[in-house]
Amino acid sequence: MNSREKTLAIGVGALAVLWAGTMGVNGFRNAREANYRTLKNVKKELVLAEEADARGRKAQSRIQDWARQSLPTDLDVAKSLYEDWLREELTASGLYVSELADKSSGSGNKRFQEISFIMNAEGSLAQLSDFLYQFYRAGHLHRISKANLTPTKKGDILSISLSIDALSLQDCKRTDSLTERPSDLKLPPLEEIRQAIVDRNIFAVYQPLVSPDDELLISEQDAVLAQARFTGMTYGQGGWQMAIRMEDSGDLLFFRTGDPIEIGRLSGQIAELEGRHAVLILKNQRVLVRLGQYLSQAQPLADQAG
Repeated sequence: MNSREKTLAIGVGALAVLWAGTMGVNGFRNAREANYRTLKNVKKELVLAEEADARGRKAQSRIQDWARQSLPTDLDVAKSLYEDWLREELTASGLYVSELADKSSGSGNKRFQEISFIMNAEGSLAQLSDFLYQFYRAGHLHRISKANLTPTKKGDILSISLSIDALSLQDCKRTDSLTERPSDLKLPPLEEIRQAIVDRNIFAVYQPLVSPDDELLISEQDAVLAQARFTGMTYGQGGWQMAIRMEDSGDLLFFRTGDPIEIGRLSGQIAELEGRHAVLILKNQRVLVRLGQYLSQAQPLADQAG
């Protein structure tokens, strides 16, 4: 082999070594990236598994809580005890119960059984509030799935229809007794609930509460209106002028359009004067009073035909 061939052979060998090295580096990089992707996927699956495990533990804890609230596993006993409990709470609230009937459909499976009752009664909103407070205060696994409330002709009496459902879970440890644990709901005091509901009776026209001071002011204003008589109307350079005589004192007061009325604690304004009638603003309401009438006889302007 001459020197040229030796040089060529050495060059080919060097190229072969370089190619083999390049392939080795590329193979190492590909393997490293594949391992990285695999590790990333494994970590993601691990996170998902941990989340699923956490959800499972949470669900299991919730099922255990529900089991402690469940009606007893003996279904006949559960129906009897729960019906007795409902009737006792309804009676204690003062509601008149005309019907409390078992309407269970037998729905459920091996893990749970559902029982249902229909209740029809009459009573006041306060009495219904008392029952609902005791219902949601109890720790039974139950709910009111449907409610119809209808005012009767008696005014403050309601016709009440409720659909009530309760569950008996297979995991419950009790067979012949209801739970004695209270509900987890945080309820305000009964008096606070009753006041909030009854004071804002949605079945009656709202009447704002009036304080003793407001009642005294209204009484004094009414007394002033009953003593103030619209006795005359004159027309001059300044337009119409009305005269009001105070019957108790004999004082004669004169007013023009736009003048305020300040008589005792009564405050108002003259809105319009025209011939034999006047439009006044009294107690934040536009009223019409005719010549010869007392201001207490004024009528809301919307009620006047002309």
